[in-house]
Amino acid sequence: MNSDINNLVIVTEKLEQFGINYSLGGSGLLLSLGLFNSAHDWDIMTDAPKETVMDALRNFKVEELKSGDYPFGSEYKLLIHKRNPQVEILGNFSIHSTKGLCKMPTVPISSWNGVQVSAPEVWFVAYALMNRTDKANLLFSFLKNNGARNEILNKLMKEPLPDELSHNLESLNSH
Repeated sequence: MNSDINNLVIVTEKLEQFGINYSLGGSGLLLSLGLFNSAHDWDIMTDAPKETVMDALRNFKVEELKSGDYPFGSEYKLLIHKRNPQVEILGNFSIHSTKGLCKMPTVPISSWNGVQVSAPEVWFVAYALMNRTDKANLLFSFLKNNGARNEILNKLMKEPLPDELSHNLESLNSH
């Protein structure tokens, strides 16, 4: 196994032992889809309470970070393994839009190297809300070419998204 992914797998195995639902997103998702060649960090999303995650990771050195400035609105952010690529856990991952706080659902839809991977639909929206246009466009093209899951699109469209982003999701929904 690639040493770069070792830190990630050790953490996700522990989350699974404790029955914690999680999914890998960010550049790790892009790497798993073959859209990137490397990940600069591992972003793990979970809806589990912070105390539950901290309990599962009690044998690790865990640092709680400020969950981010605007537009980020996650409940908590934890850092494990300061060596690159580091592992970050985003609790109730949320991003502010011009219309309100948009909750990004933890929806694992595949497995990559034994790690549960997030739905690309979720990270298309997340990257668009973060104004990371290149990554959002990469995922939008991927979804147009490979198909999108209507149930995930419908869940995302219930969030207070900007009109343009809603229209993009609707265009994927019709494929």
